[in-house]
Amino acid sequence: FDNASHGTHVAGVAAGHDLFEIPGFDGVAPGAQLLGLKITDNGRGGMSVTGSIARALAYAARFAEQRGLRLVLNLSFAIGTDHDGRATLDSLVDAFLASHPGVVFTVAAGNDGPGLSTVGSPGAADLVLSVGAALPAVFARPLDDPAPRSEDVMGWWSARGGEVGKPDILAPGLAFSTVPKFAAGEELKRGTSVAAPYAAGLAACLLSAMAQESRSSSAAEIIAALRASAISFAGTTALDRGAGEPRLEAAYRWLGAGHQGSSYLVRTTGGGSAAFRRNGAATTADTLDVFRVRHLAGLRAAQFFLRSTVPWLTAPAIIAAGALETVIPVRTTPPPGLAPGVYTGTVTARNPSDTLAGPLFALVSTVVVSYDLAAKPLSDAGRTVGAGRVQRYFLRVPGTGATLRATVTLPESVPPHAAVRLYEPSGQPSRATDRSPLEQRARGSVSYLVRAEDLLPGVYELDVAAPPLSSVVANVRAELAPFELNEAGGGLEISNPGPLTMTGTAKRALLGAERVYDITGQGAAAETLTVPVPAWAASVTIDVELPAPLWNGLTGFGVTEFDSAGQQVAESPLNYAFGRQRMRVPPSLAGRPLSIELYPAFARLAAARPWEVRVCVRFLLPYEQSRGGETAVSVVSGGRVTLPAVPGLTLALPGGFEPLIETRVRSGAAGGVDAVRRVTVPAGRR
Repeated sequence: FDNASHGTHVAGVAAGHDLFEIPGFDGVAPGAQLLGLKITDNGRGGMSVTGSIARALAYAARFAEQRGLRLVLNLSFAIGTDHDGRATLDSLVDAFLASHPGVVFTVAAGNDGPGLSTVGSPGAADLVLSVGAALPAVFARPLDDPAPRSEDVMGWWSARGGEVGKPDILAPGLAFSTVPKFAAGEELKRGTSVAAPYAAGLAACLLSAMAQESRSSSAAEIIAALRASAISFAGTTALDRGAGEPRLEAAYRWLGAGHQGSSYLVRTTGGGSAAFRRNGAATTADTLDVFRVRHLAGLRAAQFFLRSTVPWLTAPAIIAAGALETVIPVRTTPPPGLAPGVYTGTVTARNPSDTLAGPLFALVSTVVVSYDLAAKPLSDAGRTVGAGRVQRYFLRVPGTGATLRATVTLPESVPPHAAVRLYEPSGQPSRATDRSPLEQRARGSVSYLVRAEDLLPGVYELDVAAPPLSSVVANVRAELAPFELNEAGGGLEISNPGPLTMTGTAKRALLGAERVYDITGQGAAAETLTVPVPAWAASVTIDVELPAPLWNGLTGFGVTEFDSAGQQVAESPLNYAFGRQRMRVPPSLAGRPLSIELYPAFARLAAARPWEVRVCVRFLLPYEQSRGGETAVSVVSGGRVTLPAVPGLTLALPGGFEPLIETRVRSGAAGGVDAVRRVTVPAGRR
């Protein structure tokens, strides 16, 4: 049964027939037979459960084999990773598809776009058809437009490649479809969850056509046909669109022409399927990337005919295929004086015996040139972002203690809103926002403040995406505070990394209380953390962080809150190894215990093992309380000053909690960024 409406909507896109009792209002493959397999626990926010995806794959394959049916699998599910393509789920899916070469598996790329390297697992797996989202032309226009646009456009929210050469294709990612009766009014949904079943329907149509002609096509050939028939989108690269948006009739003609499909495994020295340099270097030099290519299924070409899409990316014109794998050197020679931004090129490989069949595989290389915010702020006024385009800014920040502010000002009159998103160096959407991925659209001024305790060293990505129908003029500014704030010797230290002596004022305020818990669990069982809620708390913030090796072995991690009566008050499964959940304290919790359930989902049922997680709980007052007034500070270049202890911390604290103090240092210069850091004050300093 479907108690969230997501699965029913996806099924209607793939194979609905006469939807809403409207004759001819069909899904993509209305004659297909549907098998629905539930992999998630909606009581815990729609997270997967241990081994559920692997069991669903095995069940579906067995079901189809016993009945002599061809199988197209769809998974409208994605979970974020710090390193794309390295998750256990990716390897599990690839192993399944290698042993079932006739199965086409379409997977949603994820909705964390337009940032680079945001394709989720298992959409980053080598053998799946990873599907990004296009915005259908019918939705990308006013209803009264006398000359509606005829072409789809890129969906700004669709995940992009970087460390992997994904997505493979795009498909419409916005559609009316079926929902259960309890979800009436929610028939229009958006996301790569919609695009993936559209692609599954296309694959089913092609398999059906081949069956009617008494022909058999492998998964490699169906995928190759869809890629070869795809059309590109203006202003996009292979990391945005993959091959583009398929055309069913052209894909059918490709199969009818007798072309043969192939599957190849591509690996770089760094372990991904694409070369992606985002190390923060302000300049770039010649680089030799070594791609290792291994044949997996379908036609095995004896030679590869190589061509580059950009002049600064070169490879041998033709190379013989190796017995086990082929080593292909690709040289990156960026022109001198590259402006900050992102540069992507692709070397495509074709079979010299059948060049019309399209690329066998693609070697994607990306060079990021970043702004060094420690040297000077970024100021880009009056930047025009074309309709449906994305303007990306890469911001290099120092190691620790800095405060980052990024502000984008857009016209108030932009309808629909443009999108503004900030990404951490790992590619994870910034923890500095309260909004969900599909809600991060804005008009007017949008500002992200990344406090010192949250700042991660490396290169942040700030994206401005224009709406599909109109360009926008954006004023973009990103800068670091002139002071850095670090904990040192049990106190808080103000340092000045700049070349000049800086003066300013420090203010401190009591925000609430904080405690960190280290939780250890066993296998696939949930662990519950019970925390007393102080009577003064107006809201609570819960940070959950898992070790990267553990996260790579999971398909989800549930964080669910219950009041003292056992009633669920919030839930938010993690989408990355770090997650932050914010909630108001309801009346049922004031002065009573809050239970936080922590529930892992391992990719493999047999791989469930002991696990550990760090949980930081912050209870916040309704209003901050100023403490100690203002303190004048003067710090010479390269110097540091330690702030005195904070007085007057009289707050009733739950056991083990410590007062949470926010320190804000404002420089004497007008319009600058305040340095901000939140720290706890141990008993010895109160």
